[in-house]
Amino acid sequence: MRVKRIPIDRIIVDSIMDNPIFVNENDNILTVIKRLLQTKKGCVLVTRTNDDTIGIISDRDIQRLVLKEGGLFSPELLAKDCMVKPVIMIDRTATLSDAEKIMRKNKVNRLPVIKKEGSKQVIGIINYETVHSNVLTRFAKSWVKRDYNFSK
Repeated sequence: MRVKRIPIDRIIVDSIMDNPIFVNENDNILTVIKRLLQTKKGCVLVTRTNDDTIGIISDRDIQRLVLKEGGLFSPELLAKDCMVKPVIMIDRTATLSDAEKIMRKNKVNRLPVIKKEGSKQVIGIINYETVHSNVLTRFAKSWVKRDYNFSK
């Protein structure tokens, strides 16, 4: 029985993306932390009132902030004051291979997925672990299904 293998350069990002979590740029840091804890996601996307994504805040960014401030920070601190920008995004029709290259080049673990090139409207998010687990799973399946005959 032959298994149809789909190369990594033909699997599109749209097929593995997760739902994004958003906060407004004027939300305070406590709201951001609550959203991170409630959703158990690794990051939130920061938006303006017109839904354009302008930044990203990850759980690691919060950890760095806590360490930097000695465990205490002002509740008046806003999302726009601690977000990482610019946000590196990927088109929904890009491949896993493209995503892996962008992540490696820019040293990021998450990529917001946009509807079309040039847009700032995010429709999903992918992370490093998901991309690589898909790559490894597909690679492993292709090796398991091969029939090797080592006898002479």
